[in-house]
Amino acid sequence: MHLFVTSLFTSFIVTLSLKGLHLFNFIKWHPVSFLKKLEWFEWTAFERWVILFLMIAIVAFLLLVVTQLLVMVPPFLLSLILGIVMASLLELKILNLPIELSSIKKFSIPFFIVILIAMRLIVETARYRTKTLFR
Repeated sequence: MHLFVTSLFTSFIVTLSLKGLHLFNFIKWHPVSFLKKLEWFEWTAFERWVILFLMIAIVAFLLLVVTQLLVMVPPFLLSLILGIVMASLLELKILNLPIELSSIKKFSIPFFIVILIAMRLIVETARYRTKTLFR
């Protein structure tokens, strides 16, 4: 139950942050534009954001479960590495950038910060849960 609530909270924070980043033009792409490619349904704007929220919640839950198993790695280092890798892969995929050093200049730093904060929350919560369960 604790992991589920944490993943929902993380998903809520990340979804709100993405909405804010898009609203103030810190990111050049729309966070829910991938659902426009699915022509099976007519999505309203609210439904697209709910689908994004649920997808982030599922990924956050899986990351919580996986990071509980990585006990030997320091949480700060693990969250930093996972956050940078996830944010880089997402930006490369979303912006269709080649894997080159020149692509780094096109990354959105506020997006990286949002992902790093979410990863820090996930990894620290998983570490706390691991320590309290297995004392």
